[in-house]
Amino acid sequence: MKNFCKNLWILGILCTLWACFFTSCSESVDADGHPILPPDSSRPIVHKLYPNDLAKNDSAAVNLARGIALVVHPGASYSLSFDIDTTQPAPELQLFRTYDLKNSKNQVGTVRVRTLSPTIVGNRYVYSFVCEENKMSIWFTTLGVDGEYYKGNVENISFQGLGSYSDHFSINLIVVGSMVNTLDGKNIDELSSFMLKLFREKYYGVTIDTLYVRYAQNHPTLGAYYPADQPWVAGVSSEDLFVSELTGWPEEGLSNALNIVLVHSIGENDVMGFSRLFSGVLGAGNESSVVIGEYVKKSSNEFELLSSDIIAMTAVHETGHFFGLRHTSTTRRDLNQTMTLSDGTPVVVGDFSNIEDGLTDTPFCEYILKSGLYKQGESPEGHARERGTYLAKSSIYSCPDLDNIMFPVTVDELDDASFTKQQMEIIRSSLMIFPH
Repeated sequence: MKNFCKNLWILGILCTLWACFFTSCSESVDADGHPILPPDSSRPIVHKLYPNDLAKNDSAAVNLARGIALVVHPGASYSLSFDIDTTQPAPELQLFRTYDLKNSKNQVGTVRVRTLSPTIVGNRYVYSFVCEENKMSIWFTTLGVDGEYYKGNVENISFQGLGSYSDHFSINLIVVGSMVNTLDGKNIDELSSFMLKLFREKYYGVTIDTLYVRYAQNHPTLGAYYPADQPWVAGVSSEDLFVSELTGWPEEGLSNALNIVLVHSIGENDVMGFSRLFSGVLGAGNESSVVIGEYVKKSSNEFELLSSDIIAMTAVHETGHFFGLRHTSTTRRDLNQTMTLSDGTPVVVGDFSNIEDGLTDTPFCEYILKSGLYKQGESPEGHARERGTYLAKSSIYSCPDLDNIMFPVTVDELDDASFTKQQMEIIRSSLMIFPH
């Protein structure tokens, strides 16, 4: 049996953001007479960089001068760099904090937070800064020379982040609604013990202190909304796919844990679990959870009960996305990510340069892309793990990255799937950037 992970990306923070400019950003100069160059308001901000992603991100590079989004975290140190274009003067990098506008759906305002001149290291411009926000934030960029957008080429872009938080974390397994034993007969306590053991084995480069189990019906303020005798279907039982209000459990040790929400099933056919790529938040926050199903909904509207191994490995895989890992081999769905603008127009945000994850120790399987896996039409941002039988088993077994946890097609028989050294470095760096 083969299981699939497809891109459903549901990145709420960046969804349908238009660059709108008010307060100081509506002025052409600041109080010191320095030119302010806000993001180009005639175009939507659709491309982003998140720390330590080694994919090419060519679309972000091309749009850096007129505005992209950076994901930043409190107290973390960052450097944004790219190759020098010797035909153009060195540009300044301006960074803008974003904020929601009252009574303006899908629009944000911006306030400039700093202007940076580059340091030249070898043949690259390097812009270094420390984030002084009090929570995860989205900053917009511009590159300029004398108040005009930079006209040079931006190539081989890199966005590196370094945090000082602990490389330990705990897991809060939140059980929502009615549950039965898994296909192989494990109850919740047995499943949670198995899951903790598996996480500690697979996440060998960091420390998982413990795994808590909490039941939604026992939440001190929200319990009445989650009856224990009714199956909870993510995306159907409530609009919030991530059941975000249950994150940040108000109890010592749990408020900053990784939230894994176990539901009866997920409302879309063949989807076993989902997470936001580089979620950025441990504890409370919108879309800050990994969601997994005990059952998977089939196209026939029947529900297939899953084994403890599939449930736990789905959680391990989706948590890899949570900490910033891409698939080792890109699917068509990965490249067809879209967002919808405020006027209803879909815009492709998938970067076709990101066919590979950029890591040198994760082989790439060209067959996955050529096969047409997830060749369906445009899909919104997010990462979901899907169960299906679309590809020839013999061809899948020829893929060199088959035994990697982030391979988009997981084969049940391969229980020894693992992360590589470079993948664990990304996981650890992300963990130390996330406040906890």
